[in-house]
Amino acid sequence: MKNKSFKYGIVAMSVALMAGCQTTGNSADNLYNQYRAKPNNKAFAIGTNSVAGAAWGAPTTTEAMKLAKKTCVDSGGNNCSVTEVNGNPITTQTAVTPSSTNSTVNNYNIISQGTVYKANLDKKGSGFFINQVNILTTSKTIDGCSKINYERSGQLLEATVVSVDKVNKIAVLKALTPNESYATISLNKQTIQGDRTYTYGYVLSDVVNAKTPTYQGKITDGIISSVSGSNNDVRFMKTTNAVDGGNVGGPVIAENGGVIGLVKDDDKKESIKSSMFTIFLNESNIDYKTSSDKKSLPPSKIAEKSKQFSVPLVCLNEA
Repeated sequence: MKNKSFKYGIVAMSVALMAGCQTTGNSADNLYNQYRAKPNNKAFAIGTNSVAGAAWGAPTTTEAMKLAKKTCVDSGGNNCSVTEVNGNPITTQTAVTPSSTNSTVNNYNIISQGTVYKANLDKKGSGFFINQVNILTTSKTIDGCSKINYERSGQLLEATVVSVDKVNKIAVLKALTPNESYATISLNKQTIQGDRTYTYGYVLSDVVNAKTPTYQGKITDGIISSVSGSNNDVRFMKTTNAVDGGNVGGPVIAENGGVIGLVKDDDKKESIKSSMFTIFLNESNIDYKTSSDKKSLPPSKIAEKSKQFSVPLVCLNEA
């Protein structure tokens, strides 16, 4: 009975592949959803030309991996690699498959318009919506990336680069999927030393059984420690907020919930003042909303609002 069930799984999967998984990401996604829903030994493979293959109900894990690669290759996949086994992404196959298979693992392969991309998880960064479609970030977060996506609820959504100012370290992206929430920019023209500040950024989630990388938001508090950056550069300010690479490109927020800065880097704890990036937005003819509200918000409310308009950015390069 096990053998019969196993054969049926492969036949059904092969038909699905021949029906249109050759070049379209949607079909590959449909196959992936089938694979994730199946119990017992299973594996998912993908080729560098976006053709996918899967197997389920195999007698062993090794057999599932072998058959997932085979179905991918048989359907026209190039350099097919096993990327998941039993729902878990893998970074090495040496412990679970014979070296004779000579598989090259591409963890977190992303298919976009027929091209396969690989997420560079060593490059971290965030951004935040300033209207329903535009994301503000730093030029540092997009350097060296073939493509920029952002993560929402376990899904990667596409964005394109609209405008970049490398001198002042500013970049604006356009999201293909509108976001309902967006930040308000503080109208305060003066940076006041000692004012309380909050930052919002992202760290990679501990969840490993996902098709795409997922992130967790984090909020930190501090104060403006210096009204200028290194060498008395008035374009920037320094804060005491604890920040890391996941904060770069994310917002610096005042107690009233308005954005007053953009985290430039994590080593010097410098941020680009809102008075600087609004000049860039004005010159680029990009809309944004301002706020002159003086009422302070509790940190929990600031975190809630920030989570809605901030996103982790994912750097993609062709696999």
